[in-house]
Amino acid sequence: MLLELFKGAALLLALCFLHGANMRLWRRRPRVGQAMSGLLFGGICVVGMLSPVALMPGVIIDARSVVLGMAGLFGGPVVAGMAAAMAAAWRLWIGGAGAPVGVLVIVLCALLGLGYRQARRRGSVGVGPGALLLFGLLLHAMVLACLQLLPADVARHFNGMRAWAFLLIFTPATVLIGLLLGDVEARLNTEQALADSAARLSAIAHAIPDVLLVLDAQGRYVEVLSPDESQLVAQAPALLGKRVHDVLPTQQADRFMELITRTLHSGQTESFEYEMETLSGPRHFEGRAQPLGTAVNGRAAVVFLARDITERLRSETALRESELRFRSLLGDIPSISVQGYLADGTVSYWNQASEQLYGYSAQEALGQNLLDLIVPPALHAEVRHQMRQMFATGASIPGAEVQLRRKDGTPVDVFSSHTYIAVPGQPPEMFCIDIDISGRKAAESEARYLAFYDALTGLPNRRLLMDRLQQVLAGSARSGLHAAVLFVDLDNFKTLNDSRGHAVGDLLLLEVAQRLQDCVRGQDTVARLGGDEFVVVLQNLSADAIEAADQVRHLGEAMLARLRQPYALAGQRQHVTATMGATVLGEQSVTIDEVLKQADMAMYRAKDAGRNTLCFFDPDMQDAVNLRARLEAALHAGLRLAQFVLVYQPQVDSAGRVTGAEALLRWQHPTKGLVEPAVFIALAEETGLILPLGQWVLETALREQARWRSDPALAPLRMAINVSARQFRQDDFVAQVLGLLEHSGADPERITLELTESLLLSDVDGVIATMRALKAHGLRFSLDDFGTGYSSLNYLKRLPLDQLKIDQGFVRGVLHNASDAAIAHAIIALADTLGLGIIAEGVETAEHHAFLQAHGCRGFQGYLFGRPEPLADFEQRVRSAGAAPVPA
Repeated sequence: MLLELFKGAALLLALCFLHGANMRLWRRRPRVGQAMSGLLFGGICVVGMLSPVALMPGVIIDARSVVLGMAGLFGGPVVAGMAAAMAAAWRLWIGGAGAPVGVLVIVLCALLGLGYRQARRRGSVGVGPGALLLFGLLLHAMVLACLQLLPADVARHFNGMRAWAFLLIFTPATVLIGLLLGDVEARLNTEQALADSAARLSAIAHAIPDVLLVLDAQGRYVEVLSPDESQLVAQAPALLGKRVHDVLPTQQADRFMELITRTLHSGQTESFEYEMETLSGPRHFEGRAQPLGTAVNGRAAVVFLARDITERLRSETALRESELRFRSLLGDIPSISVQGYLADGTVSYWNQASEQLYGYSAQEALGQNLLDLIVPPALHAEVRHQMRQMFATGASIPGAEVQLRRKDGTPVDVFSSHTYIAVPGQPPEMFCIDIDISGRKAAESEARYLAFYDALTGLPNRRLLMDRLQQVLAGSARSGLHAAVLFVDLDNFKTLNDSRGHAVGDLLLLEVAQRLQDCVRGQDTVARLGGDEFVVVLQNLSADAIEAADQVRHLGEAMLARLRQPYALAGQRQHVTATMGATVLGEQSVTIDEVLKQADMAMYRAKDAGRNTLCFFDPDMQDAVNLRARLEAALHAGLRLAQFVLVYQPQVDSAGRVTGAEALLRWQHPTKGLVEPAVFIALAEETGLILPLGQWVLETALREQARWRSDPALAPLRMAINVSARQFRQDDFVAQVLGLLEHSGADPERITLELTESLLLSDVDGVIATMRALKAHGLRFSLDDFGTGYSSLNYLKRLPLDQLKIDQGFVRGVLHNASDAAIAHAIIALADTLGLGIIAEGVETAEHHAFLQAHGCRGFQGYLFGRPEPLADFEQRVRSAGAAPVPA
């Protein structure tokens, strides 16, 4: 048996040789090579089965396990499949009792080989001796397991006599064949890689447009490659083997030898430019030598690349000549300023016209920066952007009129055009061509001024007024904000003109124009129609018509007061008054002529009313403005005469016990009685009276809370005080509150400041900073009327709040409006999630109270528990009922 097994091993060695030869033969046709390998592996299996070890008739042992395993590992699915098919077919043709087991062994070995191949491709295992030994043991152990399926007496005979020999011979044979085939595969891969590398290098060498030479240390031509032999000093075959001194002039050959020696000595790339007589005539070249890194015929060598730069040199020479002509021409052009700039703005060219236009000599300008020389600071950002874009894209900046500055700082108007020039081998430049248009601009400005402005006062004339008024009407229609037109006429101007002369009258008109301008905003327009008639156009007033009219009244009265002040005219004091008519422009569609006519009619109504006054075109608006004026005057008087009082509305917990009170402002009017805040608070906000009012409320409420501290029944109560947005945004609000706390002696732990959501419309960070500064001293904050304003959840989580207050509008609707009920429930849940207290205002019925309690509300305020009442009544209520203890 051993002899037969060794014969099988010999077949395997032959397999290695034949497989290697086959793969080399069919290297360029891999599919054919795979097919031939499949036939080769299958043929070896068949030959092995021709002289097997026969255990009994029809039961044979041979080397097919090794062959098929290697077919799967090194050949792949196609080779393994063909070999397995041939071996299985032959084994079935032989037949006998062992045929089924033999076919099973064939399939098993091929599959195990393919599995090994897959694991190797994934990088899980290699083809080293250890891995092959384990594979051989596994492979033949599984074959032995399959042989146990033979008849029992045959299996026992094999196990007792030949199993160990089978393992000891075919396992090492697997390792040996695997190593040999692996070596064959590695050699084939190396050969293929070398062939591919050589092909790439050859393709690259032939694709290079330059002459490529390999020269040894003695200057001998070893390799000559050139896409165009006309670039060579002689035909390539004639150069091979010759030395440079054989084909080149001595001086030139010496330069080549010096370059070769220097390159080999330094080991770095060396280069030089030279001129050579080639087959196509004299040409200029740039040569670069690099050590080859390997000896050629026993001598060191260099790779020499020669690039033909003849055309480039010709172009550079032509360009230099062209540039010289160009610069000479530009330098002498009169009246046209030409400057050159690099990408960073450095001045590279400055002609004589530039010296005259901007005042800098060429010596002063060259090397300086464009922005520092002639560009005003306001244009720096735009010029930088345009230059970056021009140098990045090469696209010229469109020509345009621009105002630059001279050396002495005076402005100069120019028409500036630009061009981008990129010269090979030189940094790109931007050339500016500027033409002085100051004279033309001055003439245009003078013509424009005379067309649109009054020659005496410099105010817009009727023509420009019409244009401005048209824009204001269109803007009001878009924005929804009101505008207004005031028609101003000086009283008795004709008398002054006749008595003191037109020169004095002109002085008066100039002073009136200046005073009117001083009274209005920059966005408004003051125009002179002619004579003593002026028109004032106000824009961006309030969106509410009555408020807009009130703004017009305030401004109009201020202008009339300013015009009533005495004038110093030609050494004499003169008193002059004016009459004013106003019309407010809203959403109604009117023409410009109708607007001016309305203001003119209102002015004549004011004349009829006695002059020196203001009248509105709309009588109803006039009445509303007068009413607001009276209310404002009454507010001032009420504040001065201490007509304002505080009333207190109880706040209770879920058990109905009083926990505190909200201090509410009322106006004790001498004729109208107790006036609710809704009547006067909005006007107080607009006029700024809310600031002294708010100061008084804070001072009074804190003083009362300080008094509670000495009364055991009242000391636990909290005091809630409303603070307006305008009051809260004062720069010194924190200092005001802390000063009042110290002066009054109030307990900050028992003070809650109620803020409205309108406070969050702007500068949220400033609001948060103010709140934190006050909270650091113990004060608490409640967000009043929550859900009706502008706050977002993002702001809500950032605000250092202690309490949310459900608006009474939602509370009143919880029983019959599903939306109000849902909003109230959501606010309660939100407060609970954020760890905030919750209080509902406007609780008027037991049903409202029960609903809110059922949904988790624990604080209440409303008529059900008590109306706003004087301080004494509130304190009596608390003493009679007993106050609830309030945690600090």
